[in-house]
Amino acid sequence: MKIEQSELKDLMAVVKITIEPADYQDEVAKQLKEVRHKAQMPGFRPGMVPAGLVKKMYGKGILADVLNKLVGENLQKHIEEKNLQILGEPLPNDAETKNIDLDHEDTFTFAFDIAVAPEFDAKLNGKNKLPEYTIEPTDEMVQKQVEAYTNRFGEYIPEDKEKGTKAEVKPCAVDAELFAKVYGPDAPKDEAGFRAKVKEDIIRSLAEESKYRFSIDAKEAILKKMEKVAFPEDFLKRWLLATNDKMTQEELDKDFPKMIEELKWHLAKDQLMKEYKIDVQKEEVEAFAKRIAKMQFMQYGLMNVDDAMLANYAQEMLKQENQLRNIVERVVEDKLFEALKGVAKIEAKTISQENFDKLFK
Repeated sequence: MKIEQSELKDLMAVVKITIEPADYQDEVAKQLKEVRHKAQMPGFRPGMVPAGLVKKMYGKGILADVLNKLVGENLQKHIEEKNLQILGEPLPNDAETKNIDLDHEDTFTFAFDIAVAPEFDAKLNGKNKLPEYTIEPTDEMVQKQVEAYTNRFGEYIPEDKEKGTKAEVKPCAVDAELFAKVYGPDAPKDEAGFRAKVKEDIIRSLAEESKYRFSIDAKEAILKKMEKVAFPEDFLKRWLLATNDKMTQEELDKDFPKMIEELKWHLAKDQLMKEYKIDVQKEEVEAFAKRIAKMQFMQYGLMNVDDAMLANYAQEMLKQENQLRNIVERVVEDKLFEALKGVAKIEAKTISQENFDKLFK
């Protein structure tokens, strides 16, 4: 077997794989023998169909399968041995591939176009400034949350058509009963403690919002370093159309700029993970899933869900492939953004919720 690769030009190359009889004959003979043992044809006892007849009936299909497997395995082996960071997948190069004649030839050449990732440096340093916001909670925010709890656990008053009244919720009192409903057995004993606890929850929630904003600013800074990085766009468009049957040319043209940005981020993230030696442990994924579960319960006013229930809920989430993939990605990005705080220049800023919200407009 012979494998040749052309010189890289504009991040593109052609890989040719030539397969000779010695590369496939033994495997084809082995599979023909297996088929013969299992073949059942009228006029012949099981396993006694003449070898020539078996070859005539099944030989070409078996040869095609063996060739496809050899091409796939050796193309992948070539990519790994050359340490090529390819984009998408290799695509057949029809112009460089001679017509395959399984009936009259015994040596076959297959050609593939490959595209490799461009060189770039996505690392940040002390010259890169990243804001990190601390959002100030206000008494008004605490009051609104307390009122939300009194409404949520209030008394439902149904509609009374005779009296002409509409259905409504009568807020409950701000007392020990409410504290227990919100925070469980370890609830604060008085209103001051309850409001302090509510404020702590708000601070944690605001910290998550601040963390999210930092991820946006950090990602923008990284992508800015890659804005002049060029890609073999014609190849990528060809690959996307070849691997997405339902995608139209119009859809591709519309979405392609966004796809390029996503590709840049993917490549940058891979580079930075290696740079900062970031990996993800199973325990970290499970802990993040529990954190998501806890936040979801909190949205429904369930503040004191026990750890066992959170763990079970998290495990159910992780059984779903898409959920698992998304959570792993979020853990990776969390660790990456945390690592960036040690290399970029962080500008601490205290800000009101109102002004913080304006950052997203």
